[in-house]
Amino acid sequence: MRLIHTQTLTAPQKDAVRALTDACRKAEPITLSAPSEDGLDYLLVYENESEDSLLIAFSFLFFVPQEDSAETVFTCEYTAFVHPRFRRQGHFTSMLNAALSLADAFEKEHNCSVDFCFLTDEKSPAASAVLETIGAEYWYSEYKMVRPLRPDDKNYSPAVKIETADAASCGDADGSASCPSPLFTASLNGEIIGTCALLPSADEVYLYAFQIRDAFRSQGHGKDFLRGMLTLLADRFFCGADRQADPQEDNTSSASLALSSHGNTESVPLAPFLHGNTAAGASVSVQVSGLNYIARNLYKKTGFRKTESLSYYIY
Repeated sequence: MRLIHTQTLTAPQKDAVRALTDACRKAEPITLSAPSEDGLDYLLVYENESEDSLLIAFSFLFFVPQEDSAETVFTCEYTAFVHPRFRRQGHFTSMLNAALSLADAFEKEHNCSVDFCFLTDEKSPAASAVLETIGAEYWYSEYKMVRPLRPDDKNYSPAVKIETADAASCGDADGSASCPSPLFTASLNGEIIGTCALLPSADEVYLYAFQIRDAFRSQGHGKDFLRGMLTLLADRFFCGADRQADPQEDNTSSASLALSSHGNTESVPLAPFLHGNTAAGASVSVQVSGLNYIARNLYKKTGFRKTESLSYYIY
């Protein structure tokens, strides 16, 4: 057995992950998918030490700041896939121990607390059995909601001013916690009233950590900010995507988009985060708690529709 930790998957590794998740879907009626973008912590377990060895287990960690917390607290969302032919052989335990060590290192590096939890598909009996065995406790359920990007999304002009921010130096909307980059802020009259972040993949952008400061809620700013983010993304997919990428161009170049706000044009660099996405099939996804009726209603009114039910178990 060979266990690898990486934050960047190679093309062969991405292919192996897709093959592994496909094998898991054939064994159980799950819809949970695996990401492949840079920046997450990935754990890969191969059958042996050879270069062409079979990928038999895979997991990933994703750290998300908790809202409405007086202290700096992150949730570590952990998801694992083990090939059906290689289950009950200790591979899940090996990955879990490595993941817990990474969570401990994150706590020390960011001087914060981390709640470690499992994100699982409710349709997986095998996952439910494992979680019961290790003593993980049910926390809550979330819905994945998805909305396709449309060309007319470009036409919206938000009242708030949307800018990118340095996640290392900018806290959340209440100034209490940092957020993994890329972080976006919404400002009104020079005051930051909200934040969110993006995590792109090949044909979908995950929008997360979306929040509005308490004093500015229930005033339409959340919907305005959300629609403004859709405008930015639509601009990228339906305008920037028409330009053929220069193979000599650095993926982290300073290419940017322009968002008109209050008659001013602000440069919002998105190319480093959305490079390689195309307009075909482009969509935005969010995850929202089943108990958060206000957020669910906001997303529904903005065109998002529920596609998956996911469960969180605290460990």
